Amino acid sequence: MLSTPTVQTFSEDYIRKYKTTGDPHDKDLAIRSYLPLVKFIVGRIPPVANGNLSRNDMYQFGVIGLIDALDRFDPTQGVGFKTFAYKRIHGEVIDAVRKESRLSRDQVHQLQLIEQSRRMLWHQLGREPMPEEIARKVGITMEKFEYLCQLRAQSVVSLDEPVSGPDGDRFISRAETLSDPEQLSPGQALDRESLKEELKALIKALPERKRLILALYYYEELTLVDIGSVLNLTESRVSQILSDTLVEIRGNLKR
Repeated sequence: MLSTPTVQTFSEDYIRKYKTTGDPHDKDLAIRSYLPLVKFIVGRIPPVANGNLSRNDMYQFGVIGLIDALDRFDPTQGVGFKTFAYKRIHGEVIDAVRKESRLSRDQVHQLQLIEQSRRMLWHQLGREPMPEEIARKVGITMEKFEYLCQLRAQSVVSLDEPVSGPDGDRFISRAETLSDPEQLSPGQALDRESLKEELKALIKALPERKRLILALYYYEELTLVDIGSVLNLTESRVSQILSDTLVEIRGNLKR
């Protein structure tokens, strides 16, 4: 009879055995051995401020990410399962949080009032206004002000979300309602595209660990502490590698 893995252990042995046998029982053991990783990741992500997504809900989404990682993992690629799974668990939970963090129409209106009041006070005072001054100007309590700011920080509005069109009887995407004050000229757009291609080539040429740290920090938005936990490095070491990598990329860019 096989023993159940302890919750303290992230065992690559269970992963390798399942990927070899494909046995459902081995899969169950592999998943359970990495449930502490799900709990760790969920514990570092702020819950949805409007209460629509509980910690338990976030944990369940994390488990879905873990199962997906196990199904997709290829041991022959030379990447440890913990590193591979971390990105997918974190991404699954973040996606769930973002979907549940939509603002109501009234909350959007209140946030617009906050921003308008902030700008008015900035012009009147000649400095960035204090939160208490903005809340007083809007006519809300500091508790309500902080709550709205927290909602704004956690909310992501999809640019594909349909909104009422100008004629009132058709729908257009939110992206179509946005102006682009920084629209590039054809020449500027060509220069930017050329720079992107150059950056892609430089990043592709980097050693795997440097590429992974860049991806975890800028794409997955992990903290240096979290990246260190994934790669078994200290926070200061991750910071040093990231800094050295950016210097290397800048130095290799064509002037």
